[in-house]
Amino acid sequence: MRYPKLEVNFKVKPPMNMKIGELAQRSGIPPSTIRYYEKEGLLPKVQRGANGYRVYQASALERLDLIQLGQKLGFSLETIRSVAALHGAALKDALLGQLDARLQEIDRLRMILDEQRHAVAGARDQVLRSLADGECRVQAAWTTDACVKRA
Repeated sequence: MRYPKLEVNFKVKPPMNMKIGELAQRSGIPPSTIRYYEKEGLLPKVQRGANGYRVYQASALERLDLIQLGQKLGFSLETIRSVAALHGAALKDALLGQLDARLQEIDRLRMILDEQRHAVAGARDQVLRSLADGECRVQAAWTTDACVKRA
């Protein structure tokens, strides 16, 4: 039995070198913010070309994606910095730990907001009942004629 000849061509991409403008365009992040992230240690120190321009590798784009995702999920830059500095299993463990902590924080905030919503709805109902009875105990909040008409 003869098998058809299979040809495989692998092309290895050389590391992509980008100046800050191209990195900004590809990431959607302004150059000033990229410089700030570099200054704050969120991006590794960048190499400079012979002309003095910053030269970024493709890994910088991946790191910027990680920073943006972390910010969208509500993480502080300090938390993002500490997680991004890790590698391998430590990175995985820290990332999962931070995600679990963030979920707990969101649940706590949701509980607080639910309690506040319940309290505000109760206050609203009380003000409406007072207005219906011709009273207004919350005069600072209501300056309508209904509040003034207390004969």
